[in-house]
Amino acid sequence: MSIEIHRHFLELALKEAENALNEGTYPVGAVLVDENNEVMAVGRNQVYPQMDMTAHAEIDVIRSGGDAVIKSKDHNKKMTIYTSLEPCPMCTGAILFADITSVVWILNDDEGFGGFIKIRDTLIYDRKYKKLEMVEEPFEDLKEKQIELLKKWDEHPNNVRNVRKRLNSSSIG
Repeated sequence: MSIEIHRHFLELALKEAENALNEGTYPVGAVLVDENNEVMAVGRNQVYPQMDMTAHAEIDVIRSGGDAVIKSKDHNKKMTIYTSLEPCPMCTGAILFADITSVVWILNDDEGFGGFIKIRDTLIYDRKYKKLEMVEEPFEDLKEKQIELLKKWDEHPNNVRNVRKRLNSSSIG
């Protein structure tokens, strides 16, 4: 797949990450694309709006693309998921078991809950990983934009660190 196509879909994922932040949740967006570069689903992290800890961006697009994902799996069609942040362990599992053939993300998350690379390195799902193309951090400018969204999230009232600070300060007084 051409680098320009990667950029286009990663920009869509980044826009969804901005939408997630504006909705008061962790800024991650994702786009699911078929082998003809048709968008099957667009989604974002919706943990706080839906009050659902599994409402991650990658899970959102896999669920929304349900019929297309199932048919692609049954008919050996290729699907690519674009995401603004390295998938966590839960999302990695969903991607692997949905037999998505390519994963492209803007920013590695080795300091947080990023699990895609860590799980790959265990070799537990080596057979599935060998069928999968992985592209990490292909664009420095988009990486910087995702980093900025994460910095804004650090200041957001819904960030767990800020919730804990509020709770601790209210219990002291």
